[in-house]
Amino acid sequence: MSDTAAEVRQRIRGLLVDLFGSDRFVNGVPDGVSLREAGVSSTALVSLLVAMEDAFGFEWDDEVQPEVLRSIDSLAGHVVALRN
Repeated sequence: MSDTAAEVRQRIRGLLVDLFGSDRFVNGVPDGVSLREAGVSSTALVSLLVAMEDAFGFEWDDEVQPEVLRSIDSLAGHVVALRN
């Protein structure tokens, strides 16, 4: 069964809460906003990507396009596309 984009976005938000230790920051970040511009450091982004691999059961391709890593929306779209 494949996850919908909304379910994947929710799971990614949960992973971000785990990384930041609070939902206070995460709740203020709209799905389409650049995570970098929202204040997610490059080390936190790498931690998120590793957590996503574990949560969704895939490995990031070395050739993934940078725009895939931009926002919660783009990350969720990538996961959904992998599952279809």
